[in-house]
Amino acid sequence: MAFLFGIAGFGNAQSVAPASTTSAVPARLLVFLDCPMCDSEYLRQNVEFIEYVRDRTVADVHVLVTTEGTGGGGAAWTVNFIGQNKFRDQGRKLNFTTPQTATGDDRRKEFARVFRIGLVGYAVETSAAPELDVTWKRPPQITSRAAATKDAWNFWVFRVGASGNMSGEQSSNNRSLRFNFSASRTTEAWKLNVSTFSSNNESTFKVSDDLTIKSRTNSWNLNSLAVKSVNSKWSVGSRTSINHSSFSNIDHAINVSPAIEYDFFPYSESSRRSLTLQYSAGMTSYNYRDLTIFDKLQERVPNHAFNASIGLRQPWGSVGGTANFSQHLNHMDRQRITFFGNTEVRLFKGFSFNVFGDYERISDQIGLKKGDATSEEVLLRLRQLATGYSYFVNFGFSYSFGSIFNSTVNPRFGGSGF
Repeated sequence: MAFLFGIAGFGNAQSVAPASTTSAVPARLLVFLDCPMCDSEYLRQNVEFIEYVRDRTVADVHVLVTTEGTGGGGAAWTVNFIGQNKFRDQGRKLNFTTPQTATGDDRRKEFARVFRIGLVGYAVETSAAPELDVTWKRPPQITSRAAATKDAWNFWVFRVGASGNMSGEQSSNNRSLRFNFSASRTTEAWKLNVSTFSSNNESTFKVSDDLTIKSRTNSWNLNSLAVKSVNSKWSVGSRTSINHSSFSNIDHAINVSPAIEYDFFPYSESSRRSLTLQYSAGMTSYNYRDLTIFDKLQERVPNHAFNASIGLRQPWGSVGGTANFSQHLNHMDRQRITFFGNTEVRLFKGFSFNVFGDYERISDQIGLKKGDATSEEVLLRLRQLATGYSYFVNFGFSYSFGSIFNSTVNPRFGGSGF
């Protein structure tokens, strides 16, 4: 059953009437939309009984939107309506899903429908109330509940894709091909996934009439995951993988790793907050393309790993991070420590700060090819080199000021918005 709210007779930005000679108070509901994935231009054109503001601190309602992937490849949306100022302590939450086959237009229309439903309870206390109405679309008759709920695919979802690109000029060219396939089944009790990916890259550089350099790299992997839900906070599972990488000197490597995970918050709250601890232990069997620095062409390595992960999405912003420690059990000094973090915080009115990055401490590169690397291998990244660490950091800030009221849409010289 679906509800739609019909809006008629609204004016433009002139509906913001002055309350005194020194300040202007909007007659409509002030809304701060916190949804990076939403089509804000479409909403301004189709949800007009509110006033959109850029500063959350002055809003009557802060709309915080989060999404998670569904087992069918679609998205589960959680829309939190957080009342502020005169609507303090008047909060509500609405949920809906969009299928994998939904187009961008389908998603924005469905969000706009839910957006209207959530806001109308607040808007009835504004000057827009006399012009709000409710319409109801009668759902189609379902003759058989069993027929409506039967799934011929038994919750399995399959995806296949391929892509490629070519580029070049007189003295160089590049070709790249990629292929991927996955099959997954997600229910409350089980999460099953099988996926494969392959990539082939070839480049040619004509340095001179007598010298042409060619580079070729290829890789592929096959991964599987099986997870059993124990209760609202515990789960157990196992990962298996087979992979090949010319860059990493791996002809093929096979890994099997059972694991257990605990979430300090219920998994049902994962779109807003999560804090998980995971432990896994297993065995990896390596077959190398060339002799390694340890004079190995093949070997088996027992290993284990600890992982901690946190994710928060709150009105003040978002923060996420993971820390992972892995170790070879036959050589305890061979370890890898990885940190990754990202955050976006609204520090004060109009000012936001964001940063993300990762850092790895590396002492487990057992598959490095023996011998010195050539200049071509180094410059063209054809071969993995020894290193004790790696890092990447990106940061920035934004500051906006001026009028916080602007619900007008003017697409001229700016594209169609599609």
